[in-house]
Amino acid sequence: MDRIEELLGKPCWIIDILPERVPEGSGGQYFAAEKVFLRDPTLRRRQASFLVKLNCYYDFILADAESGEQRNPDPETLCGLAGREDLYIFAGENALITSDCTDTYMTLYNPDERMLALAEKIAAAEGLFVWRGN
Repeated sequence: MDRIEELLGKPCWIIDILPERVPEGSGGQYFAAEKVFLRDPTLRRRQASFLVKLNCYYDFILADAESGEQRNPDPETLCGLAGREDLYIFAGENALITSDCTDTYMTLYNPDERMLALAEKIAAAEGLFVWRGN
């Protein structure tokens, strides 16, 4: 948990269905659209495919409170994890990917330049966007 807390304080990028953050007070339909996407299994398939593809380049360690740590879970397991509550995956040496079933995005913390470039390419291939978080 200490390592997770440390990485959560590092720079992050959002892997999302939208190309940038929706401004507060926007007159659009963000929350209505979010409900639609959260019910649509296509979103989770895109996220799962992103994880499986990135795992081809980087070791993953799944940090799970129930089953402990699992190194490089098989692709079927990764596909089943997308959109799960409180998902934490250590990627490579110093990066962390988080996801939650209540969100339409995943967060990538502390990627190096190569990982970020790959993440952007993979996300684009899946119809997702990568943008700098706060």
